[in-house]
Amino acid sequence: MGLACQVLVNAALQNGVRRLVLSLPEPLSAFSAGQYLSLTVGEKAFPFSIANAPGADHLELHIKATENSADSALVEQFLDGHPSSVTIAYPLGNCFLNQLPEQPVILIAAATGITQIKSLFDWLITQQYAQKVHLYWGVVTPEELYLDDYFKTAAAGPNITYTPVVSRDDTNWLGRTGLVGEAVQHDLKNLNDHLIFVSGSPGMVYGTLDLFTATGFDAKNMRSDVFDYAPRAL
Repeated sequence: MGLACQVLVNAALQNGVRRLVLSLPEPLSAFSAGQYLSLTVGEKAFPFSIANAPGADHLELHIKATENSADSALVEQFLDGHPSSVTIAYPLGNCFLNQLPEQPVILIAAATGITQIKSLFDWLITQQYAQKVHLYWGVVTPEELYLDDYFKTAAAGPNITYTPVVSRDDTNWLGRTGLVGEAVQHDLKNLNDHLIFVSGSPGMVYGTLDLFTATGFDAKNMRSDVFDYAPRAL
């Protein structure tokens, strides 16, 4: 049985990303930073990370169309109709924070995986987390960094670093280039002293895990929804 939510905002952000803001459903269920919901469209349900931290009076989603995807086209067609309400199921997912870690945190996102990471990041900030928070966001082109200004402003805090990483050569990009996992490994030598959250495709998540474990990282210190929905065969 789904939960009904009013649509408060349905508007474009940047680079093809849609911002969908929903009222909190009744009956209200608490969610934890990093969890997601499923959006019902017709006979199907589609998972989307919640972009805001718990404690707000809404649920915010950032949705980007995927080329050559029938499911994505179905979602876009539905939202282009500007429904006044939608049906969701939540909270979902086991990759979340509901208490402050004792160790520093590394947050790693690829592309729109930044949505889940933003929820975790915002919650740590609102909780006045005293440990270091390192946020890395890997994209293909600089245009995909639709939250760049947001994180640059937030990273003004003394215990926060934000590092965007662009994988494709771009003469107009003066920042870090390459793979986001390699940037993390280059900057932070003591990965086992951190709790690491990774949000991206299964290939990206497992590639990052393998990169880290090859130099002694203990996999128990990494969290990702991918480990649940796309477990790797032993």
